[in-house]
Amino acid sequence: MVQKITPVNTGSVKSSSPGRLREERTRLGLSQTALAESLGVTKWTVINYERPGGRGTPIPADLLSACARLGMDVQYILTGVASTNLNRVAEEAGAYRVERKGPAALSKEEQKLLEKYRRLKPQQRSHAQAIVSTLVSTEGGAGKRKPARRKPRAKR
Repeated sequence: MVQKITPVNTGSVKSSSPGRLREERTRLGLSQTALAESLGVTKWTVINYERPGGRGTPIPADLLSACARLGMDVQYILTGVASTNLNRVAEEAGAYRVERKGPAALSKEEQKLLEKYRRLKPQQRSHAQAIVSTLVSTEGGAGKRKPARRKPRAKR
C-alpha cells in the first residue's frame, strides 16, 4: 500500500516556493532586476517566478543552479528546509563562475556611465552605441585635419 506524503510546508506565501525565492533574493540584497540580469532573464520572468498562489512559472533547474552560484539556498527554495551546508554549496558552485579577463575594476566615471546605460531601453541603447561609435571615429581623425586657410586680403 502506498502512503500519501504531505508537503513539508503548507499555508502562507512564505512557505511557497515563489515566496521562498523572494525571501532568498532579499536576503542577498538583490532587486528583481539584478537577479534577472544575473540569471540572463527579464525582470518580468523573475516576477513570474515569484508570483504567489501557484499562478507563477516554476523556475527551471538550470536557473536554480545559477541561483546556487549566487549564494541562494536552493534546498530552502524548493522544500522550505534550510540547508546546513549552504557555505560549502556556495563555495563549490561558485567555483564554476567565469572570471573576467582584463582590468578588475572600473573607474567611478565608468561605473556611473554603465549604471546609466543599463537604465536605457533597447532602442535608446542602440542610439547611445551609435553616438559613442561616432565620437570615437571622429576623435581619431580630429588631430589630422589641416587648419583652415585664410583668404588673402585684397590690396587697397
